[in-house]
Amino acid sequence: MSLLQHIRDTLSAKKRLSLTALASACSCTTEDVEAQLCFYLHKGLVRKKNLRLPCGTTCQQCDLSALVIYEWV
Repeated sequence: MSLLQHIRDTLSAKKRLSLTALASACSCTTEDVEAQLCFYLHKGLVRKKNLRLPCGTTCQQCDLSALVIYEWV
């Protein structure tokens, strides 16, 4: 199964996943998943949501990829 199909199946089943969770489910890097997600984002099948930092600061010591949520439309 291709990575693109694996992302589609995983995200459509779970409905919402962080970038890191999706990369973990697909056994690849966040960069690989992000590159493939462009296809579904362009088609309008996936929405990208950026969550706020939980602490309200801008120090960026958090894993920012965990704060990006992808949602199957």
